[in-house]
Amino acid sequence: MSGQAPASDNVLGLEPHSGQDFYVPAFRVAVNGKELHNIERDVISLSYGDKKNDIDHAELTVRNWDPDKKGPPGCWKYSDSDTLNPWQEIEIWMGYYQGGKDELRRMMVGELVRMTPSFVADSPATLSVRAMGILNRFRTSQISKDYSNKKDSFIFQDIVSMVAKQTRQTLTNLTLQTDSDEITRTLAREKDVKALTIKQQYAINYLLKRANDINYELHADVSQGPLGSPRTVTVHYRPSDMVDKNRPTYHLEWGKTLLSFQPSLATANQVSEVIVRSWNPDLKKKFEGRATLADLQNEGIIDPTGDLNVAQGPLSKKTQIITNHVVQSDAEALEAARSELRNLAQGIVIGKGKTIGIPDLRTGVIVQITGLGTRFSGAYVVEATTHSISDGGYTTDFTCRMQKQVPPGKSPATQ
Repeated sequence: MSGQAPASDNVLGLEPHSGQDFYVPAFRVAVNGKELHNIERDVISLSYGDKKNDIDHAELTVRNWDPDKKGPPGCWKYSDSDTLNPWQEIEIWMGYYQGGKDELRRMMVGELVRMTPSFVADSPATLSVRAMGILNRFRTSQISKDYSNKKDSFIFQDIVSMVAKQTRQTLTNLTLQTDSDEITRTLAREKDVKALTIKQQYAINYLLKRANDINYELHADVSQGPLGSPRTVTVHYRPSDMVDKNRPTYHLEWGKTLLSFQPSLATANQVSEVIVRSWNPDLKKKFEGRATLADLQNEGIIDPTGDLNVAQGPLSKKTQIITNHVVQSDAEALEAARSELRNLAQGIVIGKGKTIGIPDLRTGVIVQITGLGTRFSGAYVVEATTHSISDGGYTTDFTCRMQKQVPPGKSPATQ
């Protein structure tokens, strides 16, 4: 629907009041380049979710009963039509209308992957569909390849090049690429990986897991353009500290823009040191890497004593030894130790929150939360979100982790 269409066309029955200028929750859905104007009044709920280093997804539930038909089988409005069939491309926008002005954001470009009708006696007939983000379209075939003495960004670029070649014949409207300037910057700071083997894995699955292992962030940008036009998909693969410098920041205040928040301070899994040990039988050599919390001091890791005023007991000085990691050098063992320690340390304060719907509140942004006292107010990095529109309005649920406090007036994004 166009930006000037009446807000009532797609807000699940929420109507603006004459003469009043306020935000009205709204959405748009397009399948295979065509906006589904007729389906919007049948939508019961729409949700979109994203998560760090994972493929985003969406769920759409519609009324499946056609009141103009006398009964089965012709009354099933969507389950017997091809409108929402799997394997079709879908685009979803969410946001608001203000005074008739379209302020929606494109949340995803992806693919319909599942259709689930519900036929229950004495209940309305519904149909739910699930969509996966654009990266899911590049799960074309599994790959196997060995790399030796190559940097991670070289491996990433080589894998994306292979996938782009595979998909060029089948997905003719999509062009997959990397950012060459970004690759140059990341290569300049990386060390060679002595040996890396990929065995029968979908390339995207491997890259998402590798990003988690080495504290990188992987996501895709899809070019804007008219509906149905060819798209360019640019895949980004960067260290988290490179992304930190450009993260947007939102201020949420308890009792105002923050509807609910449940933080959790957990110490059971916290350790002060991680040691990774591996034995190479061919070289008859042992590799070892040790990481302590001091190694992570520049990564925004929370210090329970200094940042939260929590006295640490004698059991806080724990060491975790890992022997099941396969590494080929002391440097790889050290990186594996740092990765494990980082994953543990980042979980000391986590939170679940709900706010009014904010389309741009996505994975990776920073929320500066206030109104929760001195211990739990502060900067949190968002790690997953769920955006939901229903007859109850538009809300955004999110999970996050606290990062190190910053001085007043200083943006955590620039720390």
